[in-house]
Amino acid sequence: MSSIGTIIPNPDTKFLQGDLVFMVCKKEGFQELISHSGKYEIDVKNLMIVGGGRIAEMLCRKMLRKVDHIKVIEARKERCEYLAEALPDIVVINGDGRNTDLLVEEDAGGYDAFVAVTSSSETNILSCVAVKNMGVPKVIAEVENLEYIKLAEDMGVDAVINKKLVTAGRIFRFTLSNKVRSIKCLNGSDAEVLEFIANPDSTITKAPIKDLKFPKEAIIGGIIRGEESIIANDNTIVLPFDRVVVFALPQVLAKVNKFFL
Repeated sequence: MSSIGTIIPNPDTKFLQGDLVFMVCKKEGFQELISHSGKYEIDVKNLMIVGGGRIAEMLCRKMLRKVDHIKVIEARKERCEYLAEALPDIVVINGDGRNTDLLVEEDAGGYDAFVAVTSSSETNILSCVAVKNMGVPKVIAEVENLEYIKLAEDMGVDAVINKKLVTAGRIFRFTLSNKVRSIKCLNGSDAEVLEFIANPDSTITKAPIKDLKFPKEAIIGGIIRGEESIIANDNTIVLPFDRVVVFALPQVLAKVNKFFL
């Protein structure tokens, strides 16, 4: 994403250093895509979480079978006791995640991933920045103050969780047609990601994408047709009942919606 704002790319778009780029790809193309971006896939075996609330508990339950070791740092003693009893396979530390000495003592820099989900956006950002400087390859922060999201990304936080944006997307979905399955707000950009179901009589099914006069401020990224995933191009024809993923700027959402009615 350039400093001038959010850009919906076209064949003439040139990426600049520092751009934040959102892409869609098939599973089998992921490794090649990563190689072109200069990034690498992180194999997460050890996970540290600061904050022991409901999000942390849910994350632990989901990740227990996927990683070798999980350590949670939580300031409230009673919550630590609950987590230790409810999740005996994780390590629970009673301490303050803002304390850099504690993070060093608990070898935070030796973990593959670090997630900060305390009730304080500031604590989450600062602890992520601290462990990023220790060499942790992947850091994720819950940031509920919307004004802090860009700050967090500029400071090196790899990903941001924001419940307000998730909720806003779910609410906004109901202001569009019933053909919208989901909508997601993208952190760090003005664009939305929407998943539509193509109506048999809708405009989107009448011609190849290049001939539809689809808004320039939107782009069709991919199509799910039954069990098949398709990366869309100009010659792609959307069929009835296809699930279509669209990236769009807010000002053209109503126009995009009409193509699926």
